[in-house]
Amino acid sequence: MDLSENRTNHRNLIQSVADNACIIGQIEHTNSIIIPSNGEVTAIDVKTVTELEASTIEQLCQFEPEVIILATGSQIDFPDPDMLTPLIEKNIGLEVLTNQAAARTFNVLLSEDRQAVCLMLM
Repeated sequence: MDLSENRTNHRNLIQSVADNACIIGQIEHTNSIIIPSNGEVTAIDVKTVTELEASTIEQLCQFEPEVIILATGSQIDFPDPDMLTPLIEKNIGLEVLTNQAAARTFNVLLSEDRQAVCLMLM
């Protein structure tokens, strides 16, 4: 799915997304990635929500986001609530969305200069 025209030139703007691929800055990513509002896009070796570990959540918290967007593919899949304790302690929001909804939401947050990080599982 190609996303609609945007008015921001942010380097981590998601230009296109599917269940198994994401294009950011003309680079196609086919593995799961962490997309911060500020910083480099990095690959991560997590393919499903059940593979999430506390260290992954801590890694996302290091970006000091207001919200973490968890993109879980074509269907929403919620993580184990016990895994989310660091988010509660640090007052960080969590949105669990499909990849397409996550891309749209993340792009809106970027356009508003909000601190966010997206974990896109593929």
